[in-house]
Amino acid sequence: MKWLEEKGVRLEKDEGVELELDGKKFLVKCAYLGFFGSKLLLCVDFASPTASEPVKRFMESYARIRRARYAVVETGEEVWIYDVQRKERSKDVELEERSERKVEPDSKDFRVAVAYYNLIHCQCGVDNEGNSVCRLSFER
Repeated sequence: MKWLEEKGVRLEKDEGVELELDGKKFLVKCAYLGFFGSKLLLCVDFASPTASEPVKRFMESYARIRRARYAVVETGEEVWIYDVQRKERSKDVELEERSERKVEPDSKDFRVAVAYYNLIHCQCGVDNEGNSVCRLSFER
């Protein structure tokens, strides 16, 4: 994440957001939120290389819920960047305070975020910043 800080992105630990689905409340979060100036620019989480796809799917929806421009997942040496506005992978993040397009979540994003968060984070509370996959085989 040093590369983000070198670009001028301020990283803060994510305290999460509470979502309500079917009368139940769920707290979901990523590892860090990245701000450029006063604007939330990106959401960052971590994954093991063998379990990165569910984390990427979660982060795509979670970034929309947070109304961030980018979802970033670090898996070892690889960095996956998804541009939520353009709905495509990106090679880098564009630093901007204002954007002409707004990021808006849809109802599916809330369901995906809750389902995938519970899949990729340990229910025991030792979630190790998002890269612990509780009850799943390490050989996936």
